[in-house]
Amino acid sequence: MPLRILYVEDNPIVREVTSELLAQSHREVVALGTAEEALHEFKEGRYDVVITDVSLPVMSGIDLARNILTLNPKASIIIASGYALTPVETMGPKVRTIVKPFEASQIDSLITDLCAA
Repeated sequence: MPLRILYVEDNPIVREVTSELLAQSHREVVALGTAEEALHEFKEGRYDVVITDVSLPVMSGIDLARNILTLNPKASIIIASGYALTPVETMGPKVRTIVKPFEASQIDSLITDLCAA
């Protein structure tokens, strides 16, 4: 069974490039442009990891993470930003941050760590 990743990024070019970076033979990636779409999709589907940009129109990635954690306190979430973020691990045991732009090895390591925990 492939690892299912919900990826949220409002910039269509970054969304396409990063989706390709995330997609591997053992991964299935669903990429969306808004937190609202992602929250709806999370409620409807089964996802192993949610990766979201922090700066999204209307609802931020932080607010999306909070909403997801309300639905599933054990959800694995990676919050990405072009700026250094304060640690968000207090949001949940499986919430991490990553600074953009990130290397494939960095995001792969985070995904592996979160899914192994």
